[in-house]
This record gives sequence, C-alpha cells and structure tokens, in this order.
Amino acid sequence: MSDIKMKSYRPFITENFFWDFPTHFNLKEVSEFLGMEIDPTTHYISNTAKTIMRNDGIYWFIQRKHHDEIVAAISLSDVDLEKKHAALIVTFANLTAAEKQEISQRLLVFLKDQLHLETIEINQLDRIIQENFTNNGYNIANNNLLKRS
Repeated sequence: MSDIKMKSYRPFITENFFWDFPTHFNLKEVSEFLGMEIDPTTHYISNTAKTIMRNDGIYWFIQRKHHDEIVAAISLSDVDLEKKHAALIVTFANLTAAEKQEISQRLLVFLKDQLHLETIEINQLDRIIQENFTNNGYNIANNNLLKRS
C-alpha cells in the first residue's frame, strides 16, 4: 500500500500560476468557470473534496498569480497507486501555448515523478500536454491511453 496522500498535494505554485483544490476558490468564480448554477457547483466541490479525502483522486483549479480568474481545471480520478493507473482530464480557458506548457510541465512531474503513474486514461488532451507527455516517456495506445515506456 502506498503512503501517498492526495490531500498533501496543494497548493502547487509555478512561475505564473497558483493551483489549489476547488474548496479553496470562491463559489461564484468556480460556478462561472464550470458554467453551472450554484447548487450543482456546490455539489461538485463537495464531491471533489470527498474524492481527495478518500485518496481516489485529486482536483485542482488553476489561476494566474494575483488574479481571481480560474484559467484551468485538472481532474485526476480513479487513481490506483498500486497499479500505477489513473484517468486525466485537463480543461483550459484562454491560455497561451507558453502558459499551457508551464502547466503541462508541472503536471508531468507530478504524474510521472511523484505518483509514478505508468498508465493514464485520457479522453482528449490539449495538443501541448499530449506532446509534453509523449516527449517525456509516454506513448499513446488505443487513442485513449498514455502508457509509460
């Protein structure tokens, strides 16, 4: 059994961004980013907190430093640290290629070097993230898996 606790992976701070759990953001801002009403947003935030506490996954919202606007969301679910497997969804809003690269690089370090994931289920990843992973030891299999070689 792994000693890794998802709840300990916050906040992340990169050169231009602040990453934290959904519970640490303003409800109205989260609602606007997700495009949902307040009640379903509250339910979503509650479920992400439960998932993190059960150690089944991790969710971050990302904002530019010194700004309130949420510019990205990352969902890592169905985490199985024994099998080194998880599912990944990344959503960006109005980011430059350089900004996406900065987020992608920190995400790669987390998934590859900290969690040691070998298989990552993907639905659709931004081209920049996909290229960053494939240039750093992962291969795409069956159009929906990143497998570490």
